[in-house]
Formats: sequence, structure tokens, C-alpha cells
Amino acid sequence: MLVIFLLLSYLLESGKILFATWIVILFIFVMVVLSLYTLITGTIIGTKTTRRIRAFDRKRWGKTKWKLLNITEVVLYSGMGVGLIYLVFNTDFDFDFHFHDRSLSTFTFPFIGSWVGYNLGEIIRIFGLKEQAANG
Repeated sequence: MLVIFLLLSYLLESGKILFATWIVILFIFVMVVLSLYTLITGTIIGTKTTRRIRAFDRKRWGKTKWKLLNITEVVLYSGMGVGLIYLVFNTDFDFDFHFHDRSLSTFTFPFIGSWVGYNLGEIIRIFGLKEQAANG
């Protein structure tokens, strides 16, 4: 996440917002393809930890709910990608779009906030699983 943040910050500060947007669209496209592959074949792609978590989720939720959640994931990723592509083709990027008057902290605080929020959410879910396992 840090590398992606630094890359996008550099691209935005250097005025290459269109290039940064296409990188995000490419990333979303890869996520859609991986999610579709997992949905169709049932094979989970990712690191060892990711595979274990997704296998646990599939076992915990059941095959039907797991499939429904994966379909929802594919639809949301696809919607985000289509929305971004629509913005790319309907936005005028010819103007001088630079962030030189802003410091890097303009991008840093929202990034750190979302990262901390995501990690706190994961920690809460992990504690919930531990309590559920202890009670079950």
C-alpha cells in the first residue's frame, strides 16, 4: 500500500493525473479478472494467508453465500471501473492540474486514516472470530 501511495502521490504532484487514473483502472481490471476466476473455478489466487482466509470464509459462510458475496465483489469492482472509465472519457484533462501549492500531507492524512480504519476493522473482526470460536 505504501508503494502504491507513493507512486500515485508522485504522479499527482507531477501533473500526470490521467496516467494515475489509468493505473487505478488497470488495477481494478486485474481485481475483476481475479475475482471472476475465483468465482468460476473456485480456485483462490493470492498469498498463503489470503488463500487460508478465503478458504475459511467459504467454509464459514457456506458455498451459496460465499458465491453471492463474490458476485457482489465482481459487480462492485466492475461498476467502479466503468465509472472511472466514464470519467476519463468525459473529463477535460488538458488544464494545468498540479498540486505544487499543496504539500504531501494533503494526500498523507486521508491515506493514513483509511489504512488505520481498515486495520482496526480487521482487528475487530479477528477478535470476533476468536470469541465465536471460544463460545462455539
